[in-house]
Amino acid sequence: MLVFILGDAPFTVIRVDNRPDNTSHMEVSGAVMYGIGGVGWISDVSGGNDYEVSSDSGLTWGAPYGTSSECCDPVVRITDTVVHRIYLGGYETGYARSFDFGASWTPPQNISSCTSTDHPWLAYRNDTLVVIYADYCAYDLMAAYSYDGGNTWSRATVYGSGGVPLAAQDDSLFYALWWDYSSSCIYIQVSSSPDGVSWSSPSTAACMSTDISSNPYPVGYQGAGWGKGNIAVAYMADVGYYNWDIEVVVSNDGGRTWSSPVKVSDQPSANEYMPALAADPYGNLHVFWYDNRAGSGQWALYYSKSSDGGATWSPAVRVSDYYFPFVDRTGCGGVSDVDYTNDCWPGHYIDAWADSNRVYVFWSDNSIDDHWHVFFAYAPLIEVGLAERRKVAGATEGTAIYSVDGRLLSTDGLNNLPKGIYFVRTDKGFKKVIRR
Repeated sequence: MLVFILGDAPFTVIRVDNRPDNTSHMEVSGAVMYGIGGVGWISDVSGGNDYEVSSDSGLTWGAPYGTSSECCDPVVRITDTVVHRIYLGGYETGYARSFDFGASWTPPQNISSCTSTDHPWLAYRNDTLVVIYADYCAYDLMAAYSYDGGNTWSRATVYGSGGVPLAAQDDSLFYALWWDYSSSCIYIQVSSSPDGVSWSSPSTAACMSTDISSNPYPVGYQGAGWGKGNIAVAYMADVGYYNWDIEVVVSNDGGRTWSSPVKVSDQPSANEYMPALAADPYGNLHVFWYDNRAGSGQWALYYSKSSDGGATWSPAVRVSDYYFPFVDRTGCGGVSDVDYTNDCWPGHYIDAWADSNRVYVFWSDNSIDDHWHVFFAYAPLIEVGLAERRKVAGATEGTAIYSVDGRLLSTDGLNNLPKGIYFVRTDKGFKKVIRR
């Protein structure tokens, strides 16, 4: 029986996938920048990955673009007004982008030099894109990097071993994160680079539960950077056999040293699964995760925030409108038995994002007809008790002003902003302007 209870304020929940209820969609990644939303997932309908794009910060979504040539691991990010997608296609790491809100896409590029890759993840800063992926030809962790917004790509070795990588960035560094498996622990290793080419010796950020390692598995962690040299990692910590807490560690020196772990949730009896982490431009941290504190078979998506760099966390609030049965991958059998078309599991990951105005989350749950569907939720930072966006007087109402890194600075114009380059969004589209 489906239990319906409205999610806690202030989150607004929107179903994204425009697919039949008796089909399934999971392994979700997304982002919102400059008022543009992008999301990708594995689709039962297309037999590969689906993508949708929004031109109004996720309030409404366009028709899905699906392609059976992409098998999995979709990652979506946005720079300026360009939507980028990374994916596995025939186990090569592929890349494409859209300049017209997803109406069309550039021809796919193979940005890896290997035909056996896995778990690509995209980070970016301005026109520099960095994709971290596992290369199973040489068994290295690799970085594919582009300095021209995705036109051309080169590659560099990050480290000589490891798997299940992710990528993150702050204002000065790119970060590669990955699993380093041992019999007692999955160590989360982190390396940094200013340019995607030269990578530091890795440091150990945390020790994650080995219970999650059998295939199919959740990625189990996510990193987010902010400012210069600040990065946090949320992960699944072991508190018993197949029982997990979400913990967070933080580095303020570019990943060289790490804080002690801090437990996020305030519910000791809850089982917590698959975190997504975002950092907003003010340095506030936002964590989302699956949680069964309501009882056996009653899962929901929950949220907590930190305004002091991860030292303390707010009481958790429920994001999803429904509780749902949620079958994690331990009910799937071996990897060859994974049923993406019914109620087996939500894929490897979910995703979160934040700008200077709102926090966003993308996930999949099986609250509809016991099939997995894609949802999106957002909340204004001011309504979760965090910083309000900057107000500037003296401009036309409704004109949105963004910084070059995608932060919403004002809805009231340029008059009192400092000199610099800005993106202005009006009802007629985007314009790049220079305040001299």
